[in-house]
Amino acid sequence: MVANPAEVMRSYIIDMDTLNLAEQAGMFCEALKENLRDLSPFEGTRFIYSPDEPYEAHFIWDKGDIRIQLSFMGDPDDSVWTVINGKRRFRGRIGNDREASCREFLRAVDELR
Repeated sequence: MVANPAEVMRSYIIDMDTLNLAEQAGMFCEALKENLRDLSPFEGTRFIYSPDEPYEAHFIWDKGDIRIQLSFMGDPDDSVWTVINGKRRFRGRIGNDREASCREFLRAVDELR
C-alpha cells in the first residue's frame, strides 16, 4: 500500500521550527490532501525529507529516473515544485493560490508517470 504524500509531509511540517516554512508547507499540504485523487504516481517511490532550516525544506519522492520535489524557501516567492525524468522537466512556482499551484503540480506528476 502506498502512503499518501500529504500524510507523509504532515509529521515533518509539525516539527518545523520556522513558522514561515511550516505555514507554506502546511497550506500546500492541505491543497494536496484535497486535490490528490490517485496515489499511484507515488507508489514505489523513496521519500526523502531534506530540511535546511530556517531557510529551506525539501520534500522529495524518487522512483527510477523520476524525481518529484516540493521546495519551500524562507522567501515564499522562491518556493517551487519540480517534476523531472530523464528527458523532461516541469517546474512551477508555489504561489499564493495554493490550490492552483497544487493542481498544476499534480498535472505534471501525472504527465511524467
